[in-house]
Amino acid sequence: MSSQYHMLDYIHEGPESLDLTLKAVDEPIQAVAEDVKNGRFERIMLTGIGSSYTASVIAAPLFTWYSPVPVQIVESWDFTKFPRHLVNEKTLVVATSRSGERGFVVDALNRSVQNGAYAVAVTGVANSLMTEQADLTVVTREGPEITYPKTKSVVTCAGALMRLALALAGPTNARAKECLLELRSMPATLERTLADIEPAIKRLIPMIEKHELIAIVGTGSNYGVALEGALKVQESSGVPTYGGSTCSFLTGFVGAMTRKWVVITLITNQDEDLNHSALHIARSLGARTVGVIEPGLIIPNECDHCLTLPAKCDSLLAGLVYLLPMQLLAYYLTMAKGMNPDAPASMNIVLEALLAPGREEPELRRN
Repeated sequence: MSSQYHMLDYIHEGPESLDLTLKAVDEPIQAVAEDVKNGRFERIMLTGIGSSYTASVIAAPLFTWYSPVPVQIVESWDFTKFPRHLVNEKTLVVATSRSGERGFVVDALNRSVQNGAYAVAVTGVANSLMTEQADLTVVTREGPEITYPKTKSVVTCAGALMRLALALAGPTNARAKECLLELRSMPATLERTLADIEPAIKRLIPMIEKHELIAIVGTGSNYGVALEGALKVQESSGVPTYGGSTCSFLTGFVGAMTRKWVVITLITNQDEDLNHSALHIARSLGARTVGVIEPGLIIPNECDHCLTLPAKCDSLLAGLVYLLPMQLLAYYLTMAKGMNPDAPASMNIVLEALLAPGREEPELRRN
């Protein structure tokens, strides 16, 4: 398809980009996974900032289930402050940055190499600062993304990290084998999701636009989606948005609920009861509520609006599916406000702060 702005095109390119990425990354991922399983490393550390960090959080449940060694996810600025005994020759560091040029991520990767860690760069750009420093590069296949709010690259980075997590599972792990088959078929599921959910998102925008504040919450893989959804809505539309876990929402943030809020909950059969409580309290305090649910779930009364996804998937992979409605929400809300979703007003200021000195976004390079 071709739209007025690139962002919507890129959202629709996400499924194909994931398919190309999964087919391309098997060899490097299997190589590093074998080193983990053979005892070369005592810990794995995933790092990134912004959408690269949230992609790691989306993949986190798979690492929890299948990694034979402890896994920690750290934002890159915090990573540079870690003591040396936690980042050494027994550490596998996986640094994610679509551009490969984010200063904090490059610094984290450089420090890892200096401390003797084995450094893997997950990036969409083969000729970047990160790839110059990394011991191994996993190149995602989303192609150019000439927008500040990244969408298809979040899908590919999360998918590549999920593939690494599944490669860490033992050869007899039946659920991991089923998950891998489902991950490889995920592009088709994402295509169906886009076709089914986009009209429903468009219908919701007039209601959402009337409210001043948004909260997006989820658990497991969808916790990362909630963080990413809030990031996308804020950086493209400028609407203040809280992203967090459903449980944390109940233990404090819900106290801020008023009629100014829209609460969006990302619901699977794993957290249905928790979401009943969250939605009930939010509605009682005057907020409008939206539930994004998998097929077969019934959320009576608590939801003002329900968006039902077309297919059920393993809860460990769910974030890839729930990610797309949040990307569409960010795009159409930005359009409703008459703003340019490709180049938000804050873009140049933020890039100046985040890029390594003297570097440019790959698509904006002059040479």
